Amino acid sequence: MAALRTGRRPEIVAAALVAASVVILALPEPTQNSLARRANHVVLLPLARVRAALSGYVRLRDENARLHDALGRARLELAETRTLRAQNRELRRLLDFRANQPVRLLPARVIDRDFGTLPTTFVIDAGSEDGVEENLPVVTSEGLVGKTVDVGLGSTQVMLYTHPEFSASALLVGGDHLEYGIVRPAPDGRLRLFLPLRSYSEAGETIVTSGYGGVFPRGIAIGRVSQTHEDDRLGLQRIDSVEPVVDLGRVSAVFAISREGDPNRSAGEVTRLFWPGYAYPPMAGETFGRADTAAVADTTARETSGRADTTAAADTTAGEDASGTPAP
Repeated sequence: MAALRTGRRPEIVAAALVAASVVILALPEPTQNSLARRANHVVLLPLARVRAALSGYVRLRDENARLHDALGRARLELAETRTLRAQNRELRRLLDFRANQPVRLLPARVIDRDFGTLPTTFVIDAGSEDGVEENLPVVTSEGLVGKTVDVGLGSTQVMLYTHPEFSASALLVGGDHLEYGIVRPAPDGRLRLFLPLRSYSEAGETIVTSGYGGVFPRGIAIGRVSQTHEDDRLGLQRIDSVEPVVDLGRVSAVFAISREGDPNRSAGEVTRLFWPGYAYPPMAGETFGRADTAAVADTTARETSGRADTTAAADTTAGEDASGTPAP
């Protein structure tokens, strides 16, 4: 009986719908319209709500994607603006630095570098066509970077101060003293200043190039003494630790110092270079000139005194010979 009812259920539903339709058609037209509106509300309203929800989701998704893209573009523009500002500041600093130098500076940009743990070389976009030669000092507005070693037509390899073969004659500028030494790289990326044992140095004192050795002019900023100590192995020299002024990881633009000097500078004069924030050391000629003048004056005084003593002794001897008795 249950199976019979289940099998006839579609027919019963169809018959009920037909009967309902006949009843509705028999009703007055206003009543039919009212029933139709109610049916629409019952059946179509949920569907309309679902459609509105889906449309809102799609709209919010598209709006979120648009805002995300706009945020990404804004961040990129901000990064580019900051980069341009930093480059502008660097270029202004380089131009100001170049304007204060009495030598010809050849500008260049770093186009390739050694990305090892401790970079020792990089390549600049200037070569022999731009006036670059081997063994030219390479600097920034902060100080010493290295020197040119392999010059091509349009590019040059630069040996950095971290290279194992790098060395430079250096001058330690103290409050009231000058000490000469040699700067070489240390394994940790800093520098070592080798000085004679009797030299005097203190932490914080300035290290610049001395002008000797034929490569680096006098006065290029190298760094500052960070620690002082003696060589414990031989006890014949001091080896001070030096903190470089140039952070090689941040260098993007440099100058190669040309050998063409200032036409207003007399031949043989040691070049003066200008580094802001560093006490400028006296010229080698000035320092040695004062020392030589003092030495000559002292020597002349001794010679004069010696000649006077000799003359007095000769007069005394002559008096003794003439009278036979010692002169009073």
